[in-house]
Amino acid sequence: MNDSFCPPPTWFRPAGRVKTARIDAIGPGFGPRRATGRRGEGLRYEKRALQRLEETNAGKLVWGPWLYFNSVGLPYGRWCQPDGLLIDVDAGLIVVVEVKHHHTAEAWWQLERLYRPVLRVLFPEQLWRIELLEVVRWFDPAVLFPCPVVLVERPMLIPSGKFGVHIIGRRDC
Repeated sequence: MNDSFCPPPTWFRPAGRVKTARIDAIGPGFGPRRATGRRGEGLRYEKRALQRLEETNAGKLVWGPWLYFNSVGLPYGRWCQPDGLLIDVDAGLIVVVEVKHHHTAEAWWQLERLYRPVLRVLFPEQLWRIELLEVVRWFDPAVLFPCPVVLVERPMLIPSGKFGVHIIGRRDC
């Protein structure tokens, strides 16, 4: 993957080398996310898209789990929260889900450089395969992206090692 031509967003902080991690049922105690305008529209789409994923992947979706982790060189821990995890215990598969209104490289940075390193500590690669999935309403193949993507119709069938994009359009949710 060549991410040099597609720099991270200015606000982004990668996980780095993760030493320890845990899933936390309560989280950091932030209040509920409320927003209006474009952000509000994005959050409403996220909720509908996750509901659709839950319907089509019965019993496999974990909504927005809070993850707490410590990285090498940092004197403090950090929190992160993927939009969802699709977990198939029998297959040893975890699909990390990031929902975006439209296809964007931000999803890659969050999934590949933040969530994957944290989840890799929690779910060892000898036992679990971790795949990355961006769920979008609008997909534009011309968007600059750090790696090739594969459009997937069924999120649990991402080819191993590929970055999946699943479209849930207006008529689907």
